[in-house]
Amino acid sequence: MDRVFEALFTRRRRMILFMLKQDSPRPIVDFLPRSVGAQSTETELRHDDLPRLASLAYINWNRAADEVSRGQRFDEIEPILELLANHADELPDNWPQQ
Repeated sequence: MDRVFEALFTRRRRMILFMLKQDSPRPIVDFLPRSVGAQSTETELRHDDLPRLASLAYINWNRAADEVSRGQRFDEIEPILELLANHADELPDNWPQQ
């Protein structure tokens, strides 16, 4: 369970996992904002979020292709993602969003 909570700790990691649940593989640009300040976000993505999710085996990060896909343990976290998605309307208004 600690692995799951570590993976879901930040909004960006949750977004990556939810996006991979919908479609895998995905180019890294799919995970970047299209606004000012994207450079710092890209740095955090490449130096924190992607390596951490890869070390947990929830994603595979192909650096050469700049592509991310579901990892060997993705099926471990997928039920939690399903639960969050299916019951989002039942959560309190101030509950952290995806």
